Amino acid sequence: MSKVSIIIPVYQTEDYIEECVRSYLAQTHEDLEVLLIDDGSTDGSGRICDELAAKDARVRVIHQQNGGVSKARNRGLQEASGEYIVFGDSDDWVDAHLLEWLLAKQKASGADVVCHAYARELKEGTEYPSKALPKTFMTADEYIAGSLGESSGMILSACLALYPAEAAKALRFREDLPYGEDSLYLCTLLSRISSVYYEPEALYHYRVIREGNTLGTTSLAKLEKVISASRAMAAVWEKTPGSAWHYLLRLVADNEIEAARQAHAEGNKTAFIRHRKEARKLASRISRFSDIPAKARLRRCLSAASPILGVGLYNRMRGFES
Repeated sequence: MSKVSIIIPVYQTEDYIEECVRSYLAQTHEDLEVLLIDDGSTDGSGRICDELAAKDARVRVIHQQNGGVSKARNRGLQEASGEYIVFGDSDDWVDAHLLEWLLAKQKASGADVVCHAYARELKEGTEYPSKALPKTFMTADEYIAGSLGESSGMILSACLALYPAEAAKALRFREDLPYGEDSLYLCTLLSRISSVYYEPEALYHYRVIREGNTLGTTSLAKLEKVISASRAMAAVWEKTPGSAWHYLLRLVADNEIEAARQAHAEGNKTAFIRHRKEARKLASRISRFSDIPAKARLRRCLSAASPILGVGLYNRMRGFES
C-alpha cells in the first residue's frame, strides 16, 4: 500500500479546519499522513490542529511564524514522508474515496501525474463541472492547453492532483508571489514530466462562500501580481513551444486586458495605456497561433484593441447582445 502525504497550510480557518482534516482522515485509503502547517494563526486554528493530532497519529502539526501559504507548503514538502503527495486548502474538503481513486488511476494508467476536477460550493448549492477533455491520458502540454481552453470548466490548481513525491519535492512554491503561486508550481512540475491522466471527477470541494474569501474582489494591484505569476508560467514553457505555451500567453493577454479595464475603472491613465499596449502586443502574437480557435483569437484582438468596448463589439459581430 502506498503512503500519501497530504500537505495543508492553515491560517485563520478555525471554522473550517476540522471538517477539512476529517475528510482526509475518513479516506478509504488509510495509509496517509496529514501535515498541518499552522502559519501563525491567531484564532483557534492552531489549537484545533493540535487536538486533531492528539486523536489520530496520522496527523502532524507544525507551528511556524506567519510567512504565507507558499512558505507553509514548502515546509510541508520538507517534512513529507509519503510515496505520493497531495495538497489541500484548510477551508475545503474532499470525498472519502479521493486517494483510493487517485492511486487506482495512477496504477491503471501509468501516468506521471493524475488530475481530477472540483466542485464549487456556493450559497446556491454545489456546482459541478460540465466539461471534459477529449481524452483522459495525454501529454503535459495537452493537459495545460485543455485546462486553459474555451469554457473548459477546469483550473490549473496544485490541489487537484496526485504527485510522485520525488517530482513534487524537487520543486518549491514561489514565496514572493501572493497570487497564482500554486498554478506556477503545477505548470513547472508538468514541464518536467511526460504524461497526465485526467477525468472530470469532482472529488475536491472548493468553498467559495466562506467569510473572508477575497477571490471575488479585484484591484489593479492584485491583477498586476496575477500578471507576474502568469508571465512566469508562460516563461517555463517558452523553451518547449507548443499548445501549452500558446495558451499560457493567451492567459497573460487576458490578464493584461483585465488590468487595462481595471486601470480605467480606477482612473489610472498611465497604467491603462501600459496594460493596453502589452495586451495588443500579445494579441498580435496569439493571432498567429492556429491551435487556438479563430474566434478566441479574434476576441482577444478586439479586446486588446479596445479593452472597454472590445467584448461588446465581438458579441455584436456574433449576433449576441453586448
